[in-house]
Amino acid sequence: MKINLVAIQRCLLGLALLALPVAAVTTDKAYSSALAQQLEVTGYAREMPPGAVMGAAYVSLRDLSGSARVLAQVELPAHPQASVAMHTTAEVEGVSRMRPLENITLPGNGTVEMRPGATHLMVRGVALKAGESLPLRLVFADGSMHELVLPIRGMQERADTRKPAAEHSDHQHHSHHHGE
Repeated sequence: MKINLVAIQRCLLGLALLALPVAAVTTDKAYSSALAQQLEVTGYAREMPPGAVMGAAYVSLRDLSGSARVLAQVELPAHPQASVAMHTTAEVEGVSRMRPLENITLPGNGTVEMRPGATHLMVRGVALKAGESLPLRLVFADGSMHELVLPIRGMQERADTRKPAAEHSDHQHHSHHHGE
């Protein structure tokens, strides 16, 4: 009997590669679940006007753990070709200007509230339509992640940030923030 070592090596490599994603998903889900109990998240995205190439989303974060954390990135898991950038708006010489942010620090037992005219998320590559939803993944500097789904509100609809964003776990939070 002749043994094909190359075929055996390929088979073993394939099996090893199949095992890797399962372990990573399990770890991320466990980490995400623990984070969901330490973090209160609410928010919404705003419908885009016709012809707009970018939209805005607003998320309020409240730490319940007592430990500061740094929001390093926001991803769109359902739209890998799209992007989200963190911005702040500041008035410079009477003109309102957006400035990109590298990260956003959430103080331990503190709150960061994104809102129009202040800190916000700019969404590119996804058409935001009223009545639909926007799945987001918050990625923190320590590698932890939190997934949620934001409702997309109409341009004229008053935003109520006290309503919780849907999460990819069974755990939902209620916020004590005031609307716009």
